[in-house]
Amino acid sequence: MAKSVTTRSKSRKPAGRNEGNAGGGARVSVSPAQIYDQLRQRIATRTYPPGMRLSESDLANEFGLSRTPVRQALQRLATDGLVSIKNGVGVTVTDLDRAEIDQAYYLRCQLAAMIGHTAPRPPSPQDMADLKALHGRVKALLNRRGAMPLNEFSELCERFHNLVNNVIGSRMLRDFIEILYHQTDRFWFGWMGEADMRAEVTHFLHEVEETQRALEINDFEAVGYIRRNHITMMLARMAALRDEAQG
Repeated sequence: MAKSVTTRSKSRKPAGRNEGNAGGGARVSVSPAQIYDQLRQRIATRTYPPGMRLSESDLANEFGLSRTPVRQALQRLATDGLVSIKNGVGVTVTDLDRAEIDQAYYLRCQLAAMIGHTAPRPPSPQDMADLKALHGRVKALLNRRGAMPLNEFSELCERFHNLVNNVIGSRMLRDFIEILYHQTDRFWFGWMGEADMRAEVTHFLHEVEETQRALEINDFEAVGYIRRNHITMMLARMAALRDEAQG
């Protein structure tokens, strides 16, 4: 049976409310796209695990909005296959079985290798500046003592994914990669509790550095193969942990 989720969190400030306006002042506008991004991130990091039910009214209260923009965000998540919306059941975070997860990752690897062959476009100066800033944040994360914060790591992975996708000239390829990334990242982050997270951040840093070097010389084929190779190596690490748990 699916669990029900209370979407209001004591530790999270309700998005969309203007802090300090207890007297009923103006609220900060939150778009359906921003709601979608936040909910997708919660699904990615398993704040909302597979099988959990999401309450449209609770989310509307959290974001300080009517139910209409929340419904639009949930419908977009359903289009991506991240939630299921059924009459009489409500909104439920979807799940994939092992075979489906493996198929999704296989497709990601194949599509990543196509990045340099489908009308790639040079990164803008802003893209390169953003990539350099991201590289600095990943290094700072590694230098930090104590446990690695999953939410920050997932945010950096998302930013890097978006920067690599900016190189893709084919809208169709970019959309397919986007959907598959968000279908699979929640399972990757899901096994972070068993993995050596500091080692995973180190692998990520290497991918960022290799991609930087490739983009500096507009070697788009290398960008695609770097992405594919790191996905493949991550799958091997995940399979080893999965087999160890079953053995």
